[in-house]
Amino acid sequence: MKNMILIPRTTYIYRVRHRIMEGDCQYDHGPRPVTAGPFLAGRYPVTNAQYYQFIQESSYIPEDSSNYLLHWEDGKYLPGEEDHPVVYVSQKDAAAYAAFYGCRLPLDYEWQLIAAGSRKNPYPWGNSFKASLCNFEGEKTTPVNAYPDGASVYGCEDLCGNTWEWTGDLIDDGMHLFTFLRGGCCYKAPHFWHAEGGAHPNDYHLKFPLLNEGLNRNKTIGFRCIREVSS
Repeated sequence: MKNMILIPRTTYIYRVRHRIMEGDCQYDHGPRPVTAGPFLAGRYPVTNAQYYQFIQESSYIPEDSSNYLLHWEDGKYLPGEEDHPVVYVSQKDAAAYAAFYGCRLPLDYEWQLIAAGSRKNPYPWGNSFKASLCNFEGEKTTPVNAYPDGASVYGCEDLCGNTWEWTGDLIDDGMHLFTFLRGGCCYKAPHFWHAEGGAHPNDYHLKFPLLNEGLNRNKTIGFRCIREVSS
């Protein structure tokens, strides 16, 4: 897999703000020390073109195809959107893509390191929100490389706005199964089960109940991959 960046082994104090879409959130939001890395992280979220190539190479077909790649037509992305982040994929779809290429989805605390770095920047690019550095409003995604000046300290891009990103967390609190989303998105979706819109800072995650594949797939969520490396 190309365009991956080394994230060094780092110990930092994990602390996160959160919003929940349903019920309580039985999870330790810190502050607590965590160690992450080393690993390789995708410079960009996975694009439509990359996901299309994955389907061609792997012949992947989900068991439940409800809303799968709903934004594509006739089995392929729309012209001109090859470099846009793929959406309408579930956490399972994203994990299948990652595993096929020897990768996985980043855990919540790993994603925060990718975005904030050891300096714990509030936003990938620095200390304050800058509208010119991300796609944070509107109804359409932009190419994953559209905002190079919005990169994190490590050089990873498109971490704020455009689309939320799946993490690899899978948590059962005895009431329901859930994961966390990171980064925010451009689209203010009208449906309750679409994740909320707008760009969000590095220390914010959204609890997302995993109900069924049709609801898990939507217009506002994409993903990026990480790959383990020897320390």
